[in-house]
Amino acid sequence: MVVKTWSDIDLNGIKGILWDLDNTLYLYDSVHQIAFKACKDKALLMYGLNEETFNSCWKMARNKVHDDLHGQGASHSRLLYLQKLFEFAFGNTNPEFAIDLEEIYWSVFLKEMKWRSGAKQLMHDAKSKGIEMAIVTDLTTHIQLRKFIKLGLNEFVRFLVSSEEAGVEKPHPNIFRLALEKLNLKAQDVIMIGDNFEKDIKGAEAIGIKAYWIDDKTK
Repeated sequence: MVVKTWSDIDLNGIKGILWDLDNTLYLYDSVHQIAFKACKDKALLMYGLNEETFNSCWKMARNKVHDDLHGQGASHSRLLYLQKLFEFAFGNTNPEFAIDLEEIYWSVFLKEMKWRSGAKQLMHDAKSKGIEMAIVTDLTTHIQLRKFIKLGLNEFVRFLVSSEEAGVEKPHPNIFRLALEKLNLKAQDVIMIGDNFEKDIKGAEAIGIKAYWIDDKTK
């Protein structure tokens, strides 16, 4: 079901909610652009890269990691992107570059993250009804746990399931099944809320979970 407002999501008669994290609980693109710029600015200032080289090598590195690790949580690793970026640019591994710039990227990213107000209110409403909740998210566990802390999700959410933990990414059924197992609920007991139609919505519906599709315009 397409959600135009958060109030379109019906909490009646459900026992659990599976939530996507990125671009659902907060808006991803604007935060990424700020973090990416901070990361690039440091690379240009300290490591002798120019902007054109950084941009082209980032793209090559990202594509290489995605291709090599397709379907795994590590396919989104900024650490791997940056390691390979330097290798493409200079022909060798520079651990200080990768570690330094990854921390800059995620520190700025976490600082800029802000709740989508409608999502937070819905979590409040669900908690007041005694509805159990879990985050079902692609990417590596470490950074998703840092986002979990930043947003204060412990107030509402019982579990996090990452694609690194599950060994598969959405829309693979096993990542949804792991969340159901942790919550000790069945597919018909829960709903899924997410922004990616193929991964969140079709993935959940394929195993009998009712799903709500939001986008950047959902108020």
